[in-house]
Amino acid sequence: MPVHNLFKEHHLRVYRYFLRQSGTETVAEDMTQEVFLRALRITSGGGQAGDRAWLFRIARNLWIDRWRQMKRRPEKTELPESAAVHPRQEAQMRLDDALHQLADEDREVFLLKEVGGLSYDEIAAACRTSHASVRSRLFRARQSLRTYLAEPQAQQRQAQQRQAQQHMGES
Repeated sequence: MPVHNLFKEHHLRVYRYFLRQSGTETVAEDMTQEVFLRALRITSGGGQAGDRAWLFRIARNLWIDRWRQMKRRPEKTELPESAAVHPRQEAQMRLDDALHQLADEDREVFLLKEVGGLSYDEIAAACRTSHASVRSRLFRARQSLRTYLAEPQAQQRQAQQRQAQQHMGES
């Protein structure tokens, strides 16, 4: 498939993959552009354009290279307590935090599946691992995310129950 067709079909997924990995729009834009430039260089040099898994293998390798250069994750800046946060933004920040709690391999497989839309076989090809490894990493990632994301909901229910009990006691 020609690179321009790959771009049309997959540039948004590649962008979202990098956005989730980096948390920064400019980094995601730059890295998405670099993926397609590399794909173009490969095909213009006589190489054969591949499929979606091939494209995400390029993206994955590019992310690994960047991660090695950084050698550590960027520090997150905390918002001042007085800053109002929309519930949707709060949920987005909570999801980002949960994703960064995952092991790198688990997060990568999860993002390739849920953001990139790749099949298990495509993920296995992109990550150069087995189908079984993809399944176990994805299972582990989903379990960890469920646990991490469920914690504040349980705390919120407990707080609501306490408020209801206090209100009933006042009546």
